[in-house]
Amino acid sequence: MNLFVGRRAWAVSCLVLGLGSAWAQSGASADSRVPMVDVHTHFQSGGRNQNFSAALQTALSKMDELGIRKTVLMPPPLVGETPNYYDIEHLRFAADKHPGRVAIMGGSSLNVMIHNTPAAEVTDAVKARFKARFDAIVAQGAVGIGEMGIHHVSIPAMGSQHAYESVPADHPLYLLLADLAAERGLPIDLHMDLVPEAMPLPAALRPNPLNPDTLAENAEAFKRLLTHNPQARFVWSHVGFEPLLTRHPQRVKQWLQTYPNLYMSFRVNKGHPSPASAMTPEGALKPAWLELIQAFPDRFMIGSDAFYDVGGVARGSGDPGQDTGLRWLRALVDALPPEVARAVGHANAERVYRLR
Repeated sequence: MNLFVGRRAWAVSCLVLGLGSAWAQSGASADSRVPMVDVHTHFQSGGRNQNFSAALQTALSKMDELGIRKTVLMPPPLVGETPNYYDIEHLRFAADKHPGRVAIMGGSSLNVMIHNTPAAEVTDAVKARFKARFDAIVAQGAVGIGEMGIHHVSIPAMGSQHAYESVPADHPLYLLLADLAAERGLPIDLHMDLVPEAMPLPAALRPNPLNPDTLAENAEAFKRLLTHNPQARFVWSHVGFEPLLTRHPQRVKQWLQTYPNLYMSFRVNKGHPSPASAMTPEGALKPAWLELIQAFPDRFMIGSDAFYDVGGVARGSGDPGQDTGLRWLRALVDALPPEVARAVGHANAERVYRLR
């Protein structure tokens, strides 16, 4: 696994310099940097109140600025057809206009079906409707299914209506989705805030009343989903910067060792003292995370969670209205040894999502 250990001394010297220097170089020509593929992005606003054409221009501009070769657009994991609802139908134009720069995914309609159908009520007729919708998404050019929500805590900074979602990972429709996606060779992007054992809601999340006071354990059901069909590939999003701070390097290592069909996409920000944050508060990649990436260079990707809007990045892994999350991802890739940077920056995404 430690294929790139010989580069470690060089990489650690990058840590001493910090990621700030890499960020400062972000104005350099994209040709001089490792290209990136961002496998997790959205458009802000919704299907009924959209200006997605302008948001697409924002995305292309940011991609050019930061050396992002291609972006994968997808709907967020909505649980109802609210005014902000959209699915792959609203994104097709972007891939049609810029097939070399944009790929699309779909799945918010499938997420709605899962979250609104109790497991005991999943009949053959329900499965048939679910499969029909899956087939319709694939027929529109989806390179994967997502963003799908298993457990999604409500973040106060996102507003009082930011959704709380929870459904067992081994829900019958999730197991069916694994089989369908495996048959088509499509990855599934998952939002899964991990609760290894029952825990009180962290204080930082208490201002949002949508969150329960106690979070129920959800790891065992997730393990059953991962082993249900070994041919199904799952991309577990938002590693490196997630609200429950439960995916620290040692735990991530255990998951990757146990489940070879599991991948992870990085979302980062300047950093937090918790081991679950990939970055230090000063903005350097932590040595434990560097070692983990080097141990599994074929299992990590870049997934910014940027919400592109008219004139800028509406929200994502950084300050509201800013593109800091994108810039820290650029800095993370630039700080890696060359072979690892190419794998994490774009090669893994191109292989898993079959973007070539």
